[in-house]
Amino acid sequence: AGRPVAYLTSFQPDPQRPYAVVAVVAFDLDHTRLHFVLGSVEPYVPNTPKNPLRTGLIPDADRAPGVLLAMFNGGFKGRHGQFGAMAGGVVALPARNGLGTLVIDREGGVRIGEWGTEITQSEDMLAWRQNGPLVIQQGVINPRVYDNSPSDWGYTLSGDAPTWRSGVGLSADRRTFFYFCGSSLTMGSLADSMLAAGAANTIQLDINPYWVHFVAVRTDGKKLILEPLFPRMMKGNIDRYLWPYPRDYFYVTGIP
Repeated sequence: AGRPVAYLTSFQPDPQRPYAVVAVVAFDLDHTRLHFVLGSVEPYVPNTPKNPLRTGLIPDADRAPGVLLAMFNGGFKGRHGQFGAMAGGVVALPARNGLGTLVIDREGGVRIGEWGTEITQSEDMLAWRQNGPLVIQQGVINPRVYDNSPSDWGYTLSGDAPTWRSGVGLSADRRTFFYFCGSSLTMGSLADSMLAAGAANTIQLDINPYWVHFVAVRTDGKKLILEPLFPRMMKGNIDRYLWPYPRDYFYVTGIP
């Protein structure tokens, strides 16, 4: 209807790596709604049968032109952390205390906090996703980001800390939802970027090339038109989330 519902910016967050760039997309949660989809396979607990309800597919109504606004990657595989994940009442992995957790409630509200203290199980939860410790908690960067521990922040393909990283955050008033991603990012530069953009609580999502993926969704009135955030890098299977997908992911729809 001509109303802006998200804003995009990018900047260079690391003086030691002037080639590193981070993009930030800020969604107005008064006019958009966040959704989480469990992949048909991931995340899962080894030796646990796949749940037949997990299609890895966005519902037809939400894939309609003019409704779907964006799609982006989820978190690590089950074997890379056993971080909790649930959607639509299906628990792929149980939530663990002490971990940063994104929660979507049945009214569309979004929260990010520490499971077991700031966030506990409740009946109004529609989905949750954990992916390691909080990166920023109540406006303060977690000092663990500077340890570069793979068990907290993931294993890079090259073995070096700088890589493609992604993450999500919320403003203090919980009215703005942020997606972050970029190349050659250390955990410190990602955390600095999150804080600079105005996020008060944040977690990291997936890392490494290909798995970090964000597309804006436009329409000509009849079909969906996908626009990758980094066109030169995000060019493989850019429509991956429009089909049954084996890994978890998020998407955003507009609120009429």
